Amino acid sequence: MGASLSVTPTGRREDGFTLIEVIVATLLLLAGILAVLAMYGGALRTTTTSNTRVAATNLVRELVETAREVDYNELGQLRVELQARGLGAGTPWTIERRGVVYTVTATTCVFDSPTDGYASSAPANACHTNAAGVDANGDDFRRVTFALRWQDDTRERVMSQSTLVVNPAGGLGPRILSISPLTQTITANVGTVDVVWTTTDAQSLRWEVDDGLSKGVISGSTSFTATWNIGTSGSGTEILDGSYTMTARSFDERDVAGEARRADIVLNRRAPYAPTGFVGGHNTRAGDWVELEWSPNRERDILGYRVVWAGPDDTPQTSDDEQVCPAPAAGSLLAPTTTSCADLSAESGEQTYSLVAVDRGADNGLRVGDARTKAVPAAGSPPSSPLLLAVLNVGGLPRLTWTAPLLEDVAFYRIYRDGTAYADRYDRTSGGLITTYTDTDPGSGGHSYWVTAVDSEFNESDPIGPVAWLLP
Repeated sequence: MGASLSVTPTGRREDGFTLIEVIVATLLLLAGILAVLAMYGGALRTTTTSNTRVAATNLVRELVETAREVDYNELGQLRVELQARGLGAGTPWTIERRGVVYTVTATTCVFDSPTDGYASSAPANACHTNAAGVDANGDDFRRVTFALRWQDDTRERVMSQSTLVVNPAGGLGPRILSISPLTQTITANVGTVDVVWTTTDAQSLRWEVDDGLSKGVISGSTSFTATWNIGTSGSGTEILDGSYTMTARSFDERDVAGEARRADIVLNRRAPYAPTGFVGGHNTRAGDWVELEWSPNRERDILGYRVVWAGPDDTPQTSDDEQVCPAPAAGSLLAPTTTSCADLSAESGEQTYSLVAVDRGADNGLRVGDARTKAVPAAGSPPSSPLLLAVLNVGGLPRLTWTAPLLEDVAFYRIYRDGTAYADRYDRTSGGLITTYTDTDPGSGGHSYWVTAVDSEFNESDPIGPVAWLLP
């Protein structure tokens, strides 16, 4: 019989896929999907491996850079030093980054360059064995190596990086191990201060204090006591109150130094001395006020100054005393850099003022020092005004020139800018023989200037001016 062909009433064929064909096609599709999934999984593993390696690279670089900040003599205990700076914890040393735990191993060895001679014997942690010789410079570098281990999806990974840290002392001299006391405050009236420096084996220790005067050399082996002679308070030759630093370095028999270390010492044995150079006088240029000036105290712990008018009874430290600088509404102290005061509401005639410096006592409260008193005489005649004021442009800056008044006692000239009120005072010359002034900070735009002559009693002439200057 021949093959039969089924035809629908509409004339279309009813051909289809057999079951075997469907199964084969499904298997081929599954094989393709599995291959794509395998490729995708491999790509994910590769990405993960790359990310953990990038994180490891960044971490080992961070460890190396942080190690460079560690004291050279402490490089042998890097785990302790770097963990104290927030880089991981524990033993073994671990650091977690991006969900991956890295185990860190740090090693340090001493490297001695042959170019400047070898040491007579290699240290226990030498990077290489040297032939015996003479090396006056000590070791030259320390080689620091960090090794990281971590586990990814496939296996354990390892990365390491090394760096050479230069010996900042030019040779590894003896180390200062401890300082006793590291900080101290002296309030008793003693004449000396001791600091004990404990070192590795050394031949001497050299110390100095930043008072510009005191220093010394001590012989010994591992313990050195530096005695600073500060003099008793009130002797007139003592080291004045304030904060000081004693710096020391230990040296070996080759005169090779270790790194310098410091101890901090605060002297606070008495209230401030009375300020020196306290002078003053009446200024009658615009009414009558009193000008006062003084020299800054040499103590290092001065918080500021106060100026007090003795009141109508002209007697200091009585009930009618009145603080004039700073004005009571402006606070209790002038700044420690301030060395002048103006009593703009001064009484006429002779007046008495007292000046004190203020520091902080052992109880941390404000402590008023010895007073300096000044009797300001009644106002005399003011000097005549300067003559022939002019302004020139010199190098883009205004330069004032004038002529001194004839036969006058001029202590200095005062410069006013953009007004002649007390608040418009701008600067002054350093003496009465100087008759030029350059404004080194005129800014943009322009200014008007006046000049007055001031005598030794602070009385001031009428101003001459204005002269105008415009920025070229």
